[in-house]
Amino acid sequence: MTATFDFDRSVAQAWDRFAVRLGEVLSMMDETEPLILLPDELAPGRWRMEFVQERRGRLMVRLTCDPQAEVCLSPAEVTQVLQLGWQPTADGFCFACDQDDSAQLARKSVAILRDVLVVEHPVFLDASLLAEMLRGTAPAVDSKAYDDGSGSIPSIGEDDLTAVVAQELSAAFGAVPIRDQDGDFAIRVGSTMIFVAVPVDGLEIRLFSVIVHDVAGRSRAMEVLNDVNAHARWVKFYLVRDKIFATLSILASPFVAEHLRQAITEMANVADGVDGLLAASLQGKTTFPEQGWTGEEPPSLPR
Repeated sequence: MTATFDFDRSVAQAWDRFAVRLGEVLSMMDETEPLILLPDELAPGRWRMEFVQERRGRLMVRLTCDPQAEVCLSPAEVTQVLQLGWQPTADGFCFACDQDDSAQLARKSVAILRDVLVVEHPVFLDASLLAEMLRGTAPAVDSKAYDDGSGSIPSIGEDDLTAVVAQELSAAFGAVPIRDQDGDFAIRVGSTMIFVAVPVDGLEIRLFSVIVHDVAGRSRAMEVLNDVNAHARWVKFYLVRDKIFATLSILASPFVAEHLRQAITEMANVADGVDGLLAASLQGKTTFPEQGWTGEEPPSLPR
């Protein structure tokens, strides 16, 4: 799986899917419930994007910045916003269109988020309202119906296993994580991103992360990873072209929620714990700037 995984493609597809969902939400918006997008708490920012129905059949999105910020948008960023067709206001910028053109409004907003505000992935957004509609809803499945009282769920097939995993992740992180085009769940952890995948046979759950990009010197990287793997217990590291992957698999037949909890915590601690060191050693870069995850309060799923 890792050999064919394209992180940049996955991010682009996540934004495309987010724009489609956002357009669908905006098409149903009324004047009683605005939608406010902010950076999530692990990616502090200086901006606020608010969608409102200014009058029946007419939508507006406003981009405002934190007045306490020393610099809101650079001159180059202001030029980008204006070139995208946004209009200046007293406290920021706005863009308006007919509600029938909600897809256009969504695309214009995503362009600002990606290209101007440089939000690396939709998982870095926190929606104050309608968050479940934006992030998706976990497939309906009653996991208790499969539990024989031992705390485990016997083999249930790919679809139901995916639904159970979605519910567990939703309980842990407050919303169903965004899924990429391949159906993998994407979870942001500090300076990296963990993907959770359920193979078609439903026999295992795979966690993987692209922890270092643009590695310089494949021979040196292989030597370093061989040494790291010699001491690694569960998480293993691989070099694929110029990227370093960390992977961990757990058996899913039967599915044990505690194993998924442990796997996520282990992967989070390892991937976000060594990515900066490997990037510095191999002249690469981490997926996102170093911030957020500390290892002191790892994400955990309810028991």
